[in-house]
Amino acid sequence: MNVYPDFGHPQGIGASPWFTIRNNQLYPDFGHPQGIGASPWFTIRNNQLYPDFGHPQGISASPWFTIRNNQLYPDFGHPQGISASPWFTVR
Repeated sequence: MNVYPDFGHPQGIGASPWFTIRNNQLYPDFGHPQGIGASPWFTIRNNQLYPDFGHPQGISASPWFTIRNNQLYPDFGHPQGISASPWFTVR
């Protein structure tokens, strides 16, 4: 599965995947501004995404995103705060 920027993302909707999901982890894909990455940026736990060791800001115990209906919404741990608009869509 891939993760694409959605209408709530500050950079807008994207046609290329920013992340690929493998084994409950999100890895940067070719559409990500920083390019493909070999280390996971996020780990999925209980429908929430937590920054992992590959994330530029490091591991966090606070969720950055919540998954609802195949969309990712910024959560309280995200530096820009909670949002009612989805930043990403999983498909």
